[in-house]
Amino acid sequence: MPTEGEPISVSLHVGNFEGPEFDGPLTVTFHPTGSPSQQTKTLTRDGVNWHTQFTPDQPGPWDLEVRYRGTHLKVITARFSVASSPLPRGMGWVLILVGAGTALALGLRNVLRRVKSSGSTPGATETPPPPAAPSTPEAGSVPTPPADPPSGQ
Repeated sequence: MPTEGEPISVSLHVGNFEGPEFDGPLTVTFHPTGSPSQQTKTLTRDGVNWHTQFTPDQPGPWDLEVRYRGTHLKVITARFSVASSPLPRGMGWVLILVGAGTALALGLRNVLRRVKSSGSTPGATETPPPPAAPSTPEAGSVPTPPADPPSGQ
C-alpha cells in the first residue's frame, strides 16, 4: 500500500491493436482527490515502457491520470488510497536504539545481581572442602590395628 512520504513507481505500457507502435509522449498527472494542486510529468518512452515516480505528501485518496493521443485523445484514471506514515523516518531508528540500550542495561543488571549474590566471579563454582583425615588419635579413642599381612610369607 502506498505510504505518505514514500516514492511510488509507475510503469506504463501502451500497445496498439494495429498500425505502428505507439511512441508517446504520455502525460501523467498525480494529485489528491478533489485538490487543485497536482504533479504533472510528460514522459518519453524508455525501452518498452514509460516509467516515473511520484511521492505523495499527505494521506488519503489520490488520483492518477494518464493522457495520450493515438488516433484520438485517451484518458485513463486510477484512484487509490495513501496510508499515513506510521513514524517519521528518524523516529524508527531512535526506537530501535532505545530498545537495544534497554536490553543491554537489563542484561548487565542481571549479571551484576548474580555476581553480587554468589560473592564470586561469574562462572566459578564453589566446591566444599574435602573432609579432614585425623592425623593423631584423640585421647580416649581406640586405635585400629593395622591390616594383617598377606598370607604366604
